[in-house]
Amino acid sequence: MTAATRASDRPLALFVAFGFALSLGIATVAVPLLVLGSGFDAAVVGFLVAVSAATQLATRFALPWLLGRLPDRLLISVAGTFMFAGFVLFASSALLPAFVAAQMAQGAARAIFWTSSQTHAIRSGGSPVRRLVDLNLAGNAGTLTGPVLAGVLAGVGFTVPMLVAGVAVGLSAAGAVAMHRLPPYDRRRSAGSWQLMRRKGVDLALWTNVAGGVWWSIIGSYVPVILLGAGIVPALVGLLVTISEGSGAAALLLLRRLRSDLVPRVLRTAAIVEMAMLVGIAFAPPLFAAYVTLLILGGVAAGCVTSLGPALVALAATEHEQADGIALSGVFRSTAQLAAPALVGALLAVVSIPVAVAGIAVAIALPGAVLGRRPSTRERPATSVAP
Repeated sequence: MTAATRASDRPLALFVAFGFALSLGIATVAVPLLVLGSGFDAAVVGFLVAVSAATQLATRFALPWLLGRLPDRLLISVAGTFMFAGFVLFASSALLPAFVAAQMAQGAARAIFWTSSQTHAIRSGGSPVRRLVDLNLAGNAGTLTGPVLAGVLAGVGFTVPMLVAGVAVGLSAAGAVAMHRLPPYDRRRSAGSWQLMRRKGVDLALWTNVAGGVWWSIIGSYVPVILLGAGIVPALVGLLVTISEGSGAAALLLLRRLRSDLVPRVLRTAAIVEMAMLVGIAFAPPLFAAYVTLLILGGVAAGCVTSLGPALVALAATEHEQADGIALSGVFRSTAQLAAPALVGALLAVVSIPVAVAGIAVAIALPGAVLGRRPSTRERPATSVAP
C-alpha cells in the first residue's frame, strides 16, 4: 500500500469505526429499555447480555481462521451487516427468541468488527500504537455519543433508537467495502497462537487485556451498585461512568507519539493502576469527589490498556502472525469480561460487594509484578517484517 493510498484509507476507516461504535453505544442504552418496555424483567436483560458476551467469545476463536481466508475489509462489512440484522430483529419483534437471535448476531459482530478493524489499522502502515490509538478514538467518539442519543430518541419510542442505530451501522458496513483491500493473512507463515504466547512481551500484553476486561465488566455491572449504595443518585452514576470513559479517550491523545520501547512499561503501570482504582472505588468514603478522582484515573489507565495491549502483541508478532495475536488479545479480554461479573456474583454468597470486587482486582494485579520480565523462550524472528 502506497503512502497516498494509506492516507486516503484512514479517514474512511475511522468513519467506519465511528458508525459501528455509534450503533453500539445506542444499543447499550436502547436494548435494556426495549426489553423492559416489552414486558420482560431485569433478569432477562442480564441473560441477553450474557448471550451476547458468550457469542462474542466463541466467535473470537474462529477469527484467525477467518482472517486467513477473507480480506479484513470484507469481515468488517460482514460485522456491520450482522449488527444491522440485530437492530432489524429488535425493531420488528417483541418476542424473546428474536431478542436472543439479535444478541447473538450483535455479539458475533462485535468480535469480528474490532479484531478485523485492528488488523486493518496495523497493516495500514506507520506506528501500530498510533494506528490503534486513532481507531480507539473514533470508537470512543461513537460509544460516548450513542448513549446520549439513545436516551433522547427513546422518548419518542423504544424502536426509534434501533432504527437510527441501524442506519449508522448500515453506512459503516457500506463504507467498509470501499476500504483498501488487503490480502488475507498467510497462516502457514505463522507460528500459531501457542508459540506466540511464548514470545517476549506477549504474556504481559495478554495479562493487561485480562485487566482491561475486568475493569470494563465491573464498571458496567457492580460499580454502579457500589455508587448507588454510597448514596449517589442514578443520574450522577451515569455521569461518573461517562466521565471515566471520556478520560480514557483523552488519554489516548497522549499516546499517539509514544515510542515503541516504552509500551511495556506504560502498559504494566496502567494495568496496575486500573486494578488499584477498582480497589479504591470499592472502599472509598462515600464522597462524590473521591469517586470522580478514582474513576478518572481508572479511565485514563483503561484507555492506555485498551490501545497498548493489542499494540504490544502486534510488535511481538511477525506480519502474518498479527491475526493470531490480535484475536488472542480479544479472547483474553472477552473471557475476563464474561467471567469477572460471574465470579463477583459467586463471591457475594460469602462476602460483600466491595470485598469481592477488591479481591478480584488484587488477584488480577499481582501477576503484573513478574509478567514480561522473564526471558522469552522464543524471540520474534529477525526476518519478520514489522507493520
